[in-house]
Amino acid sequence: MSPALIPIPTSPPRVIRTMRGFTMIELLVAATILAVLSAIGLVSFQSANLRARDGKRRADLEQARSALELYRSDIGYYPKSYSLSNASWNAVISLIGGAGYLNTATMDDPKNVAPYVYEYSSNAGGTTYQVCATLEASQASYCLANP
Repeated sequence: MSPALIPIPTSPPRVIRTMRGFTMIELLVAATILAVLSAIGLVSFQSANLRARDGKRRADLEQARSALELYRSDIGYYPKSYSLSNASWNAVISLIGGAGYLNTATMDDPKNVAPYVYEYSSNAGGTTYQVCATLEASQASYCLANP
């Protein structure tokens, strides 16, 4: 008798598939990374804007201070106002701006809503003054007075 041939089981040939796309996990990871990066960028952008507005407030008050000093040297006294208010600020800026001491007849806070407004006050004799603004970063008043 001849030895019996036992058939060797063979598996079907493997089909190598090429991937055409991304898995759900890969898409979720990419979306999460983008969300984190955009959140970091947004916070940084808002912080930079806040610092820029505070810088403009300081620069505006310094410019107003210079104009007020020029006004006093020509007229002999500072513009008179009895209360620290935004209305007195607007009146004084139009006065010194209209007289040529400023390049503009208006100067407003970048936000220009309470509490972010510029304010001006002086004493009855016009010998002292104070200009103030509220800074966003520290919520503190930034005030300048005559030297």
